[in-house]
Amino acid sequence: MVTDRTLKTNGWPERYFAVIFTAQRSLSGDDIYDMTADRMILLAQRQPGFLGVETVGGDDGLCITVSYWVDPAAIASWRKHAEHLAAKALGRQEFYDWYRIRVAKVVSERSFIADHIVDTVEPQQNA
Repeated sequence: MVTDRTLKTNGWPERYFAVIFTAQRSLSGDDIYDMTADRMILLAQRQPGFLGVETVGGDDGLCITVSYWVDPAAIASWRKHAEHLAAKALGRQEFYDWYRIRVAKVVSERSFIADHIVDTVEPQQNA
């Protein structure tokens, strides 16, 4: 899949894509929601082109999940996954007051760990 990109030391391509899912939970069906969310993460991790995921949520029901993918084709394949489609329908019916999905190309990454920057990739002028 990653043929024309240099892999960074973490095994991720130099350029990749982020799917940003921002949602307001309806605060109903917590048990089913947790099981469904865990299942979606497990399935996504098995998909070709999946790189990683980060999730945060507040007590007010606002949650943000960012998943990372090697290319738009991997994202499109995940969007069409049968079990993912069923979970999205259940989410609209039971779990969310609203949600928004954004897709972004990641061209630069920086990390901070215990007082030092560990990795910097600057965007190229012609990228």
